[in-house]
Amino acid sequence: MKEESYIRNVKYFLEELIRGCGIIQKENPAVQFTKDAKAGLYDNYTDEVYNSMLKDIEDVAKFWHGKKYETVYNLFQNALAGVKVDSDDMWQIAKILTRSCENSMTARYKLEKPVLKNEEEPEWEDFEDEELIDAFEEEKQMTPKEIYRYVSSQILGQEEAVKAASMLLYNHLHGKKRNVLFAGPTGCGKTEIWRVLSQLYPNIQIVDGTMLTMEGWSGAFKLRDIFANMSREQAESAIIVIDEFDKLCEPKYGSGGNNYSAAMQNELLKMIEGNKVFFPEDKGKVAMEFDTSKISFVFCGSFETLITRKREINSSIGFGKSIDKSDISVEYKNKIKTEDLMTYAGVRREICGRINQVVQLRPMTAEDYKQILQHYSMSPVRKLEKEYHIRLKLNREMQDILAKEAEENQMGVRYLNSRIQELLDEQMFLDSEKEEYLLEA
Repeated sequence: MKEESYIRNVKYFLEELIRGCGIIQKENPAVQFTKDAKAGLYDNYTDEVYNSMLKDIEDVAKFWHGKKYETVYNLFQNALAGVKVDSDDMWQIAKILTRSCENSMTARYKLEKPVLKNEEEPEWEDFEDEELIDAFEEEKQMTPKEIYRYVSSQILGQEEAVKAASMLLYNHLHGKKRNVLFAGPTGCGKTEIWRVLSQLYPNIQIVDGTMLTMEGWSGAFKLRDIFANMSREQAESAIIVIDEFDKLCEPKYGSGGNNYSAAMQNELLKMIEGNKVFFPEDKGKVAMEFDTSKISFVFCGSFETLITRKREINSSIGFGKSIDKSDISVEYKNKIKTEDLMTYAGVRREICGRINQVVQLRPMTAEDYKQILQHYSMSPVRKLEKEYHIRLKLNREMQDILAKEAEENQMGVRYLNSRIQELLDEQMFLDSEKEEYLLEA
């Protein structure tokens, strides 16, 4: 095995140690791979693809030294044994582990056990920057390609979107604020990319845009609440992902003719601009003030209204002819410009002017869904096997049916999850004691 493979795994196990996972037992990846192979999961794979996967598994499994389970501490030691480490490097490793352990304990105590005053919310504290900034030093060493490879191991397809997200995180970690808009049909993986990235950089906050309400309005979730459980340092270095952003921007008029959507965007604009933002005390909530100049924003949405309106205007459809979902799916391949966001989606010009990049995700195809169903770790089948401690077989005919249905209803992987769970429930209702279930058409 090449030394670079050892180095890569040393880095991974070191990150796990920093997260406090030293005594956690990790299963040898060869165990699950062998089970999947015996179950016939890879029967329809080409020899080239199968052998490549087998090589990757063997490359990592050697750190277990033939054991089924091993602690992260021992895995780190086994990986480190294959790397030439001089005294300076060893000193740095020891220093990182010691400092990270101390900082994580201190930060966890401050964040999870705040001092309450008269049973009110904890005050918005100024933490010493070393305590939380040091926790991200390892991530800062990652290259854009390393970030990309990590996300691609858990997200199938959407290479351009994964690349754009990787570059945003890389720039963000180096103090360069970016604002990016992700547009694509429902179920294509827009938000999931950021959930995966949050495993690398926990300071990513995913917010449902449909729940946001402006200060002074009725509603439980305001802009200030995005930062409710953060320290100042966390808030000022966060990546805020606003899901369903297109729904937030669609015009909503009150009885007085006021456009509530435009007002909401005005308040959001104050944060995007990169100035200092102040939230006064409000109904027991403490006052907050912080600098947003290093906060990156990601706006995710299907923008189906934009696609539909643009097609209606630019196409020569006849009177009374409706636009079905297949037409909309095709339209996602056409480039969305910032002018389109203003004209068809209700996005304020000032916000459009601060969006650095518009990233478009393609619709998922039946072939994409089949690959997900067959993937050794991404498949919903594998997740249910681990959850129920059983073996599941999904025959090829059923794979084709589910993949086609997911493509047609455009509900994405969520549909595969719910449909396979439904099929398993039907089987387990008849016999819940079996160790293996066959899900077939």
